[in-house]
Order: sequence, then C-alpha cells, then structure tokens
Amino acid sequence: MTKQHMDSRVARRRVLLGASVLAIMATPALAQEAEESVGVADIVVTAQKREQSLQDVPIAITAISQDTIKANRIVNVLDVAGQAPNLSMRQTAGSAGIPNFMMRGSVSYGNVAGTDKAISLYLDGVYLGTASGSTFDLPDLERIEVLRGPQGTLFGRNATAGAISIITRDPSGEFGLTQQLSYGNYNQLRSSTRVELPQVGPFSASISYTHNERDGDVRNLGAGKVWDRTGAINSPQKGLAVSPKRLGDQNTESVFAALKFEPSDSFKMVYKFDWMENNFTPEAAGTVSLTPERLGAAGNALAAAYAANGVPIISNAKKPKEIWNWFATPGYQTMKGHSLTSTLVLNDSLTLKNIAAWRKSLIYVNGSFDSLGPLVVTPAVAVALGQPANSPLVGSPYIGAANGSESHVKHWSDELQINYDSKFLTLTAGAIYYYVKTQNGAADNLRGTSYTISPLLNSVIPAGERNVNFNTGKSLAGYVQAEAHLTPELDVIGGFRMTRDKKSGIAYTFRVGAQRIFPFTYKDTRPSYLIGVNWKPTPDLLVYGKFSTGFVSGGSVAGQAFPSETVKAWEGGVKADVLNGRLRANLALFKADYNNVQSSASGANLSPPNTLLPLIIVPEGDLDTKGMELELSAVPVRGLTLNASTGYTDYKFSNLNPLTRPPGSRNTIRPKWTANLSGQYDTEPLFGDATMMFRVDAIWRASFFALGNPVPAAYQAVYAPILKVDPIWKVNARIAVRDIDFGPGKAELALWGRNLFNSVSLSQPLDFTFITMATWDANRTYGVDLTFDF
Repeated sequence: MTKQHMDSRVARRRVLLGASVLAIMATPALAQEAEESVGVADIVVTAQKREQSLQDVPIAITAISQDTIKANRIVNVLDVAGQAPNLSMRQTAGSAGIPNFMMRGSVSYGNVAGTDKAISLYLDGVYLGTASGSTFDLPDLERIEVLRGPQGTLFGRNATAGAISIITRDPSGEFGLTQQLSYGNYNQLRSSTRVELPQVGPFSASISYTHNERDGDVRNLGAGKVWDRTGAINSPQKGLAVSPKRLGDQNTESVFAALKFEPSDSFKMVYKFDWMENNFTPEAAGTVSLTPERLGAAGNALAAAYAANGVPIISNAKKPKEIWNWFATPGYQTMKGHSLTSTLVLNDSLTLKNIAAWRKSLIYVNGSFDSLGPLVVTPAVAVALGQPANSPLVGSPYIGAANGSESHVKHWSDELQINYDSKFLTLTAGAIYYYVKTQNGAADNLRGTSYTISPLLNSVIPAGERNVNFNTGKSLAGYVQAEAHLTPELDVIGGFRMTRDKKSGIAYTFRVGAQRIFPFTYKDTRPSYLIGVNWKPTPDLLVYGKFSTGFVSGGSVAGQAFPSETVKAWEGGVKADVLNGRLRANLALFKADYNNVQSSASGANLSPPNTLLPLIIVPEGDLDTKGMELELSAVPVRGLTLNASTGYTDYKFSNLNPLTRPPGSRNTIRPKWTANLSGQYDTEPLFGDATMMFRVDAIWRASFFALGNPVPAAYQAVYAPILKVDPIWKVNARIAVRDIDFGPGKAELALWGRNLFNSVSLSQPLDFTFITMATWDANRTYGVDLTFDF
C-alpha cells in the first residue's frame, strides 16, 4: 500500500472518529439536561417551493444559517465550498468568474458558450442559467440551501446533481441601521451598511451598500508591462492595458435593495434589486511543466525562446509568493438584476405565487496560463518561426499560453406556482418561461480567446482575428408534484415535469487567411419524473425513499451537436431528532446512473482534426455513482452547538469516448470523501447584555487526480507533482463579543481567520500537452470586524 493511500485511509478514519466522538460526548450531557427546552434550532426551508421545516423535507439538504455565513465569511458563491457533504468547488482557470461545482461525483462546468450546468444556481427563486460570471458577491443573506441529488421535477433541467438556492432578506418594516467595518491582512477593507426603513402603510423597504477590497496574495514580477488593445471596437476603455503589481486583487461595490408591498395578510409583492461591480486582477497562474519537444517542429520556437530567456519552472507545483504573469491585466465584472415576487393566499388551502425576473452581466478578463515571461523573440526564435534572423518580431514578447475573453449575458424568466394543502393532499404545480441571450469569446475585434505559442509584434494584440459565439435559448416547462397523505404517518409522492427547449446561435472563427461561420439550431422536449414514499411514525422521525430522473440540456457548439446528459437516481434517507431535540442525525444513501456525461474537447481532437474550432462538447461516457451522507448536530449543554458531517461517493465510468478519455486516462477532480466539523459556544451575559461567541469550522476534502490524460513514461517525473492533489484541511475561526451596549444601539467586536493553517493546495492544473499550468487555493486571511446595530 502506498503512503498516499495510507494517509488517505488515516484521514478518513479521523473524520469518522470525529463524528463518533461528537455523538458520544454529547449523549451524557444531553441526558443530564433533557428537561430543559434547549435543542438544535429548527430551520425553515423552501426546497419544495413552499415553507417547511428542514426535518420534514424528503431531500438531502444542508441549510447554511446566518451564523455559519458570518463565521465562515461567506460573501461569494465559491465560499460555500465544503459547507455541505459531497460538495466541493473551485474557480475555473483563466479568472473568467466561472465556478466548477463537484457534487456526488458529478462535475458541473457550463463554461463553453451555449452549454448548461449539472448543478443549478438560484437567487430568490430565480434561475441563474449561465456559468459565466456567477462567482458574484452575495447580497444580504437569509440562508443558503444546498440540495443534493437530482431535482428535475421542481427545479427542472440542469439539476441532475443538485441545486444551490440563495435566499436574501425581506424588509422587516422596523427602522434599523447596521454598519459593519472589517480590516484584515492583504489590506482587506470591507464596509457594509444596511438601512431598514419603518413601514409606511402597506410599504416597507431596506437598502444596503457594500464596499469590499483586498490585495492579491501573489506579487507579479511582470508588473508594468504595457499591452496595446486599442484595436478593440466599441471598447475604447480597453486601450493600453498595464500588467498589475499583484495577482488576485479585488475591488467590489455592491447595492442590494428590497421593497415590500403588503396591503393585507393575503397578498404581498416583494421587489428586489441587486447590482455589483468588481474591478479585479486575474489570479496567479504558474507553469509547472514545459515540454515543447512533444509538439515536434511546432515546439522548436518555444524551446528556443525558453532556452534563450531561462525562465524558471515551478517544478514542485507549490504556490509561489511571486510569479511572472506579465500578460495578465486588470479585468472587470458588472452584474445587476431585478425580481418581483407576488404571493396571493386565496384561502387556508390554496396559494398562488409568481416570480418575474430580469438579469444582466458582463465579465472581461485577460489572464496568463503560463509564467514564462519575460520570453521575447530572439534571432534564433525568429528563425524557428520561419522568419529571418533580423525579423521585426525580434524583441517582441512571446506568449506560451494566455487568454483574453469577454462574456455578455441577459436573461428573463417568469414562474407561476400553485400550492394546495389539505388533510389528504399537498400539491405544488407551476409553469416557467426562461429566455437567455449570450455573447462569449474575444473582446470586440480582438484576437482570442486564447494565445498559444504566439509572438505579439510590439506588444500589440492583433485586431480582426477573433472567436465569438452568439447564443439564444428558450425554455418552457410545466410541472406538478403531489403528496397523497394515505395515513397521518404515510405519504406517497409523485412528480412530473415536461420541458421544451429551443436553442439557436452562430459561432464565428476568424484567422488570417481563413474564417468559419457555424450556425446551429436545437430543439428538444423531454420529461422528468419522481416517485417516492415518506413514513413519519413520530413527529421527530422521517424515513423516505424515492426514484427520480433529470437531464442537462443538449445543444450545439460551433456546428457540433451534442446530446442531453440524463440521470436516473435512487435515494433513501432518515431524518431524526432525538433526546428532546438535543441531537439531530440525518442520513442519506444514494445511487445515480448518468448517461452521455457532457465534457469539453478541442476541435483538434475531431476526425479529421479542425484546429479552427474552439472548444466543443462531446459525450464523455456513462457514469455510475453511489454513496452516503451523514449530518449530525448536537446541543449537549446550553450555549454549545456541535456539528459534524461527512460524505462519500464511489464512481465508475464506462463507454468512454476516446476523444476525451484515451486509454490509460484517470478520473479527475472528484474527491471521494468530504467532511465538516464545527463547534460554537455562546456564553451567558458577561456584563450588561454582552456575551461572547467562540466558533471553529474545519473543512476536509480527500485527494483526487488532477490530470486525466495518460502521461508518457519519459515524463512521469515531470508530471508527478501535479498528477494528484493531496487531502487538505481548512480551518476557519471567529471570536466575538456581542450585544455590547452602545448608546442607542448594540455593538459587536470580532476577530476572524480563514484557512488559519495556510493549507494551500493545487486548485486546477490545465494541460496543453506542451505546457501545464496551475492555479492555487487562497492563502490564509485574518482580521477584525466591528459592527454597530441601531
């Protein structure tokens, strides 16, 4: 047995031991104080499009509360990583604002224009259908719900692995002012102001403004390099772009506003608006292997440039403190959205709800895939490029691999819901219309989206050569889910959804001496269904089982059609509150069979190859997964809350597509084990109303393979540091003094830290065969918060 395998087994045993110790330690104290009305807090969720107690919902669901959000400083979608079993995340390489979700063995990309994700993201019930730019800062949060497993009946297409639902706060109708100030290392500064206005007649409102900035955690050795992008049309602001001093800078402004109109107990309308602007610098990317000889004659120029400049390679794949990313220049992201939710209660049994929304986003980024600067064209390189030794290219920068892209997204949606509840039947039905329009690719008139083995004369980004995709999508669906209450303890559930998808678009590929135009249309009508049974012998125990289906929509990229990805899944679970609510245990067992798993591939992989094609989507193969999830919560004594969760997924591919999975390839990115341990203690008042809070969260993720393609024997040593990502623990902590009397209000002072032990692992290697790059997790951060409530 290898050392890595032994370490992995030891880590898994520690996780399971920790969960067992939590339950054992909690039991005596629970028995001692069983007579007290203290227990695990009940959480209301809307996972079935109606308000229910978390313990009454027959879904494997993790509800992330406001305390957890604050303690773990969850201000971005990527911060949700590790908060639920069998869920991990990372940002796609290239700083394009695209999160990759990994849940129950399924990897959700959606990073190719016109494609969809296997894990749906919702904001206040509004479907966010595109992956690009979805790593936005989160507005005023009420809670986050992580639904695991296919949600094809109620949440529709593109939820084959699960859904993440973000719920923001409604206006309270009571006057209040909250001001939070934060300062931390890397010059972090965050100021958040929320104002609650008093109710006037049927109207109440709230508004918040947040400014958040920080320096990047890697110094850029290529700072000050000027790149000429004045060839862009309709985008004069790009102009001359300068490589920044640090990589990973963030400077975000955001506004969130809500207006509620509630003229009676039976009717209300809530309008919400969010806006965000982020000026950032790309994350650091480093070259961890360089083997240009694998390209044959095509690699001679790069080999000559590297030999002439002698730029070092990060051979151990460890995150550096400084790096050459001279092609990286500042990017920006803007996003805004409107939603209007109307609710009409017709009687005690029947409720109507309508959610209408419009959203728009833009993200522009130029990042490095390599750290080979300052490579320049020498006379030898010019000759290798087929140019004379005195070519005008001599002295110009030479790019190994880089990207420059821009994404525009607009989408509209409207969903009508009907909820009916009686002694014998609970029914949820509805219809949804969704429309999305996207433009993805190079910035206006500029070459892109990638620059591979490219000399750039006089540091000018060429105009007139570009890849760009224009896509529109329309989806119309109707759904119904019913629970028949056969007895007070036994329910039978059935659900059905029919979805009609229409997609169309055109891809343009322009190069010197060649151009291609690829129009496409796509239509499909597809059902999803669910059957299940719930048994609740006591108010504190739920046993459920279900079978469900779902799909990720098919489509076409650059004229290459691809089929829908489908899933059939079985799940059984137990949710129990015991010892007078002092101990909560939720267990889920699952099995899912995926067909035609969607994966990206280069047009160069086609037969015959077509190097003019950008990335395309092809079926990777079939995927079978099975596993379990266990979540424990305990309140052994007043003020102390302990939580532990663990998830395991076993997976196996079959019918592999040689375009994406050649013989000898590995399964990548999918950790088999995840775990989370947390403890929070709130003291009794120390002086006045002031109390102290101590909280620690520890998040663990098992190892996984990072590179899938087989490595030739001659390069095993070169690739060894990046083939596999080691297991990792990340520990977050917060200590706060709360409810300090302060004039007319209260104050809170807190110390916090994220990734306290600076556990930084490889986030994503990207293999171009001749060059492999890597990005890394964020470094340790820490600071202080001061909050005033009036």
